[in-house]
Amino acid sequence: MKTILTLGLLLLVTQSNAQFFKKLSEKAEKAAERTVERRVEKKSEETTDQSIDKVFEKKKKKDKKTKGNDSQNEETNSKTESKKTTITSAKDFVAGTKIIATENFNQDAIGDFPVNWYTNSSGEIVTFSDSNEKWLKLNDKGNYTPIHFSKLPENCTFEVDIYTTENFSFYSSGLNIAFVASQKKTDYTQWGDFKSGKEGVIVSLHPQGAGSRKMGVSGFKVITNHALLMENNVDLKSFNHNLNTAKVQFWRQKNRLRVYVNGEKIWDLPNAFQETTYNNIVFYMHTYGNPEDKYYISNLKLAEAGADTRHKLIETGTFSTNEILFDSNKATIKNTSKTVLSDLGNALKENPSVKIKIIGHTDSDGKEIDNQRLSSQRAESVKIYLNTNFGIEKSRMLTEGKGESNPIASNNTEEGKKQNRRVEFTVIK
Repeated sequence: MKTILTLGLLLLVTQSNAQFFKKLSEKAEKAAERTVERRVEKKSEETTDQSIDKVFEKKKKKDKKTKGNDSQNEETNSKTESKKTTITSAKDFVAGTKIIATENFNQDAIGDFPVNWYTNSSGEIVTFSDSNEKWLKLNDKGNYTPIHFSKLPENCTFEVDIYTTENFSFYSSGLNIAFVASQKKTDYTQWGDFKSGKEGVIVSLHPQGAGSRKMGVSGFKVITNHALLMENNVDLKSFNHNLNTAKVQFWRQKNRLRVYVNGEKIWDLPNAFQETTYNNIVFYMHTYGNPEDKYYISNLKLAEAGADTRHKLIETGTFSTNEILFDSNKATIKNTSKTVLSDLGNALKENPSVKIKIIGHTDSDGKEIDNQRLSSQRAESVKIYLNTNFGIEKSRMLTEGKGESNPIASNNTEEGKKQNRRVEFTVIK
């Protein structure tokens, strides 16, 4: 019996040892695997480190090579930057000098609607805490028109300051400024987003365009004979969600309209104004999406401007003027000639490939030979003026004097003589 028990115990011990050694073997195998894995990882890290070192070493060599060429790169970059800086937008607005009407609301009491305006809505004069300047707050859906801005010459400028409340909503109305033809004093009420009068040129401004961009938007419409002739929209950088104050300037030169917002030219429309008489300026909008959103306007100014010198010279190839004045019997240019000469100088600067001939003319007073010489000297004075003040190369300008030989009016009247004393510019092909 004891023998049987002993054999049983031995068998159990043997089986137990076998299981123990089996487990030990498995642990040893796993330990070996981990050791191999660690060695592989270590080797891999060493290999990776070596690879990274090689990459950095190559980069160092490349950096050294690049550094050695810094002066050459800087020169190249400088040339590139130089090319970029030559791309500019012409800020060429020239305000009219003969004032027709102004409005700063000084005659109006705070809280009242201005006495020189009509509206089919409501509004009031306000000031802001940091200034005594008065503004007209345009309260709600409606139309507003200044009574005394009733003459819009073919060549004129109109300026207005606009302010909006901060965080202006896209869902609130844009502000429309319309130059229209009115026959009755109530015709200003005909204009709206979904209706129009017979003839009008409308420019709209909104400080927040669609989407989340901090960008404004401007549009225009031309209405003729109650029908839409043309329209378009553009993004507006200079009047937006963060920049909510704008000086808006309009420059009409017969059919052409240029519009500037804080100095940025946003529209240049050569055929905006049609062959009709525009005699009214109307501000209008529809209902605000947010009751807190408001427009304020102030510092309105309408002035008569000069003729479209740029268009006549650059686009038609010829321009004649008697606004360049000289001292009597001399070639000395008077200061009153600066406006027209500035227009010509800027036109030539903006069109560097254009070459011109400057031709002087006189009336018939005095000797013919003296008039011939004087007209040549005056043409040369204009050439020198454009070269000195606007950097126009002399090689781009030829001069000629024709004296009294080519009159365009009778020399028997003072008005005729004034027309004959002129300077003519023609583009050389």
